[in-house]
Amino acid sequence: MGTVASVHVYDNVDASHADGACHAFMAVMQELEDVFSTFKPASAISRINRGELDIAGADPIVSDVFDACTWLDHSSGGAFRAHRPGTATLDPAGFVKGWAAERAAQQLTAAGLQHWCINIGGDVLTRGAPAVGVPWRVAIVDPHDDHSIIATVAITSGAVATSGLAQRGAHLWDGRDGSIANGAASVTVVGPSLTWADSFATTVYAMGAAGIAWLTRFDDYDALVVTNAREMLTTPGFTAPTCGVERITL
Repeated sequence: MGTVASVHVYDNVDASHADGACHAFMAVMQELEDVFSTFKPASAISRINRGELDIAGADPIVSDVFDACTWLDHSSGGAFRAHRPGTATLDPAGFVKGWAAERAAQQLTAAGLQHWCINIGGDVLTRGAPAVGVPWRVAIVDPHDDHSIIATVAITSGAVATSGLAQRGAHLWDGRDGSIANGAASVTVVGPSLTWADSFATTVYAMGAAGIAWLTRFDDYDALVVTNAREMLTTPGFTAPTCGVERITL
């Protein structure tokens, strides 16, 4: 999926048990990479794009992913789209990364682990806490200065996902017209599920600042948008402390 994944375990268990759970997590990630990667010629997505395979003939999880992508497309008025601009090429990366990480994380739960943190390309899924009474603290990079932190989020058993310019530059598009999305510098979404926090962050980024109002339809999800003018716009439930940037609560 063109990124790096890491797992951090804070349970009081034998190292071999934790290692086994982490290896199981990575194995599932690899299996899903082999299905959904747009970089691997033998993946199901690559074969579908070459006309060698139909979605209906692929693993059922492919249909599940594209059903979710179709729902996001309709809900966002086309801002989220799992096709590359101007082509019929399928690219579900805006949804599948968070979904895959959350699906693979079931291996950690199945192994009885209760306190862990997954980081996949800067998006984070947590369970439990790193210590009694201590939440996970997730930093949000300033999209205008990737050596600075613009805010931190304290969470227990939740997800934080960011879409923007800090790590990969201009790589997201607005599905409504196929243009490179540039209505915001970054969007961070916090909520219970990484599947939806990640895909909502991508969608709001494509929509720009107007996407904040769209996100408020979904209970338990909140967002921080850093604009190109270095303002911070937030949904009412976003309570992260800020660092030196004007914050406007809508």
